Amino acid sequence: MQCETIKPGKECSFWGKLGCKNEDGRCHNVVEKCGECSRQEDVEKGKFCTVYAKPEDQWGLGVCNMATHIKLESEETQKMLNPLKAAKRAAAGR
Repeated sequence: MQCETIKPGKECSFWGKLGCKNEDGRCHNVVEKCGECSRQEDVEKGKFCTVYAKPEDQWGLGVCNMATHIKLESEETQKMLNPLKAAKRAAAGR
């Protein structure tokens, strides 16, 4: 449905038959941590997140799980190789 308050005329997943489904009845502006996220929408009244109505709550949990500008680095742990098994695999030609 289309928003009628902050983003008039734009499709909004938070808008229902009875109006805005958010607790406050409106969307909140993005916070500074949102930075260059591609899920932001710029309208007359400011920048808003297209996924979350209240982006600051997502950052309160740590890192927003929908942030496109943050690359999570995963630590790759090396597995301990059993030298006996490695020697058998090498002998078998694997």
